[in-house]
Amino acid sequence: MKTMPIIICFLLIYNSACAENDKVYYTLSEVIEIAVKNNPDVRISDLNIKIETHGMNTAKAKKMPKLDFNTGVARTRYPAPVTPISGSPLEGAGFPEFDETIYDFGVSFILPLYRGGRLDRGIKIAGLKRSIAEDLFDMNRQELIYNITSIYFKILQLDKLSEANEAWVKQLEVHKKNVETFLQAGMVPKVELLKTETELAHAMQNSIVIKNNLESAYEILKTLMGIEDLNKKISVVSETGHKEYPPLEEAMTRAIEQRPDYKAILKKKKVAKERVKFVKGERLPAVYLSGEYVNRSGEDFEFKENWILALRLSIPVFDGGTIRADVNKEKKEMDKVREEERSLRLEINREIKDAYLNIGNANERIGVSWKAIETAKENLRIELLKYETGSGTSTDVIDAQTMLLRAQTEYYQALYDKAIAIATLRRATGEDNYKEEMMK
Repeated sequence: MKTMPIIICFLLIYNSACAENDKVYYTLSEVIEIAVKNNPDVRISDLNIKIETHGMNTAKAKKMPKLDFNTGVARTRYPAPVTPISGSPLEGAGFPEFDETIYDFGVSFILPLYRGGRLDRGIKIAGLKRSIAEDLFDMNRQELIYNITSIYFKILQLDKLSEANEAWVKQLEVHKKNVETFLQAGMVPKVELLKTETELAHAMQNSIVIKNNLESAYEILKTLMGIEDLNKKISVVSETGHKEYPPLEEAMTRAIEQRPDYKAILKKKKVAKERVKFVKGERLPAVYLSGEYVNRSGEDFEFKENWILALRLSIPVFDGGTIRADVNKEKKEMDKVREEERSLRLEINREIKDAYLNIGNANERIGVSWKAIETAKENLRIELLKYETGSGTSTDVIDAQTMLLRAQTEYYQALYDKAIAIATLRRATGEDNYKEEMMK
């Protein structure tokens, strides 16, 4: 009986996994959550962080002693001493053994004590590079969220346009039946039927184009989500989100504080400064401790031990101008990073101002196009009534239907433009609400 709870838990987990795989309808938050886990570009950025972490460990390891096991065999033209002279032959100490073939094995170590500050700076530079990789990960993540948001709202827009076009097709089909009835009664000329059929064919063609665009948009969304199953069908559902945004001056301040790419460029400046100091450190002395314990033997394989312990000092005297050239190169790299920061700051200002302009423009268009829809609906109602009573023409009805569709198209475009402008502003300020939600 104890196995029953285990079986039940297994079935619940299995059903939950199957439900996730068979899921068809997704909100924007769900799409983003899946994409952040599966998108190849984001996963590559995550791997870059791990790569830089190993780089930082390598820099730290350079301060540690290096221990090697050494062995080998050497053949000389003339006999060589197996071991150094360990005493005076005049005092009874024998000469060392000589042989043409020398075998040896042992261990050696070297411990760097001072290298002009390059050891510590190497660790600091590696740490900054890892931090930059984390910022670039956040930047790629936010770029992915922006692209998903863009295609998500484009799908919602195309859905609405598809509905409007389908309604347009149905209205034209009903109108065509009315025209055919009037034509049979001799109340309208045949040219009105031809005009209606032509407009109906045009409306059906538009409907097909929109459906194809919608299918293509879904394929882009699946790619961003990292879905490899080509046959998997998905749909999105509207999600009411936070669409508040700060005043212009506050947005500028937030961008400088929050944007991952701006954080990265500031750290890149620090790396450039440290690189200049790092290269200058090559002009300073290097101090290291070294040692060796070795056993050597000739062809008789009677090994004798010896050891060496040394404190070494190396002072660069002349390098043909290599260090000076490297220092000048790193200084120019630092100047380049300063210009990159300036360029990014200007780009941030432009992006934020453009986003505000687009939000304001979209708000005005939403209000105007909504009123246009109401007017177009009333106009269509009047034209249909006039046609049914024999006082209107088919052309007037078709024109009224076209005006309604155009007003609806402009309205949905304005809604999409506003959503994208807000998403652009959030990206420009480095805002990432989804990160905090997914970490809970």
